[in-house]
Amino acid sequence: MEEYFQIEAAYGLIGRERWGDWPSRVRRNMDLLLELFDRTGCRATFFFLGSVAEQHPDLARRCVDLGHEVASHGSMHDRLHRMTPETLRQDVTGSKRLLEDQTGKAVRGYRSPSWSLTRETAWGVEVLAEAGFEYDASVYPVRHPSYGVPDAPDRPYYLQSVEGGARILEIPPLTLRVMNRNLPVAGGGYFRVLPKSLMMRGLSQAAAHGRPGVLYFHPWEFDPDMPRMPLNMRGRLRTYTGLKSAEVRLEKVLRSFGGWATIGGQMNRFEDLAKKTGVFTLRRQAAG
Repeated sequence: MEEYFQIEAAYGLIGRERWGDWPSRVRRNMDLLLELFDRTGCRATFFFLGSVAEQHPDLARRCVDLGHEVASHGSMHDRLHRMTPETLRQDVTGSKRLLEDQTGKAVRGYRSPSWSLTRETAWGVEVLAEAGFEYDASVYPVRHPSYGVPDAPDRPYYLQSVEGGARILEIPPLTLRVMNRNLPVAGGGYFRVLPKSLMMRGLSQAAAHGRPGVLYFHPWEFDPDMPRMPLNMRGRLRTYTGLKSAEVRLEKVLRSFGGWATIGGQMNRFEDLAKKTGVFTLRRQAAG
C-alpha cells in the first residue's frame, strides 16, 4: 500500500518535500483491488506504508473489516541500504504501532521496500525480531543487481542474520525453477511485462512441489490514468508498461487458482513448512 510517487524509480527525482504536490491515487486503487478480491473470493495481506496510513487513517481498518490482513511496509519507503539499525527500528516500530492503533489488530508481518533485506542489510533481521514481528516477507530468492539472495530457499524457512542470532519466519515470493535457477514471476513489473503464462507455470510448479504461491502487487499498477512522473527511460518502462491490462490479467490468475488467503491466516501451515526447510543464515561467515 504505497503511492505511485513513492516508488524506488522516483527516488531522487521526487523528494518527500514534494510528495504533497502529486495527487493521491491510493484510495481509488484500493477500491479497485478490494472489489476485485471480493468478486474472486480472495483474501490478501496489505503491507501498509505508515505515511499512507497517516494520510488515510480509515483504509487499514477497512481492509481488516473486509477480512484482509494489515502488515507493515515501513513508514517512508526507505530501502534498508539507506538506513541504519537505529533508523530502521524507529521506522518499523512507528509504523507497527500506528497500524495497530488504527485496526485494533496485531501487526504480525513486515516487507522491506524494494526487497532490500539482503546479505548487505542482514542486520535488519535482528531489528525485526526485536520489534515483535512474527514473519518477514522481504527476501527474494533470485539474482538481481539491486536485491535478491539467489541461494535462499524458495519456500517458508527460518531466517537469521548470523549463526545463533535471532530468528524470524521468512515467507518468500513465488519463483519458477528453470535449469537450476529461480526466475522471478511473483508480481510487480515481472507480471506486467512478462507473459502471464510464466506466473501460471510458477503457481502450478509450486502446487506440485507443496510450496505456497505468494504473489505481490502495488496499488498503482492498476491505475493507467495516474500522473506521469519525470522518470528515466528504464523507470518509465518498468512503471508504465501493462497498466491497462493488469486488472484483467490478475483476475484471470485469481480465478485459475483457488484458496487465496492472507499470510497471517496460513501461519500454522507456513511454520510447519519452515520446520522442514530449516534455518538459513543471511550473512555468510568470513573465510579463514
